[in-house]
Amino acid sequence: MIFIEDLLHQFEEIGFSQNEAKAYITLLREPAITGYEISKKSGVPRSMVYSIIRKLIEKEAIIELRTETPTYIPVPVKELLMNRKKKTDETFNILEKELQAIEKPVEVNVIKHIEGRTKIIKAMQKLMMESNEEIWLSAWEQELKELKEVAKDRCANRVQIYSMLFTNEKTDDFGKTFYHHLDTAFIEESRMNKRLTIVIRDNHEVLIAGFVDHQIPQAIQTTEPMLVLLAKEYIRHDMMMKVVSEKLGNETINSLWKDDDLLTYIVLNAKKTY
Repeated sequence: MIFIEDLLHQFEEIGFSQNEAKAYITLLREPAITGYEISKKSGVPRSMVYSIIRKLIEKEAIIELRTETPTYIPVPVKELLMNRKKKTDETFNILEKELQAIEKPVEVNVIKHIEGRTKIIKAMQKLMMESNEEIWLSAWEQELKELKEVAKDRCANRVQIYSMLFTNEKTDDFGKTFYHHLDTAFIEESRMNKRLTIVIRDNHEVLIAGFVDHQIPQAIQTTEPMLVLLAKEYIRHDMMMKVVSEKLGNETINSLWKDDDLLTYIVLNAKKTY
């Protein structure tokens, strides 16, 4: 059998103070008694008992009988608990409705890992097809054939494509295109030990893949804003470097770093050996 202290605690869980619970339990044992008797039998201080009685009446836990000296009876336990449960359910329903109306969903920018060429290519195609405004693309000759039809479709649907292509073959299928010719692209591939490939959808989602011949390629895909920004800045930087190198010539560009150990390490990721 549950102890009285535990019972009082359970009453607190449904919105009754300990004194209210004591008064109600007393009336269950001896109904139709006065406020004075409730105080005497329950241990509720006499100075507080009528305040407690008013609260119990408001909570529809007891009923006042209009006798010469007012007496009180408890609402039956089953009825009391059913009423409290109904009111609690109504309160929770209102809270759920109103709070959901003002709740802002928490965005969790999960980083999804993808492995295998087929899965990565399909993910790249899907990301491009889901674009509505613009695509930023950095891709190598070996993957362009598999992305070509999706790029043509997006261009036909007025999606802007900004492409950095590592190929010697010019094409009109990838929107506004910049070219990194293969005779100089080997520097980037050897520095990173992979063909770094990037697709950005609507400035909102990015896929970054690394293709390596004779190895299983790896990729990540995420809506994390900072990674989207970094990837986009990488492509922009690459595009501008190609414009600069075409204006100044590769010999001039190379002369800026080839005799400088620090810049050589930055460009080639290889320290000079002596």
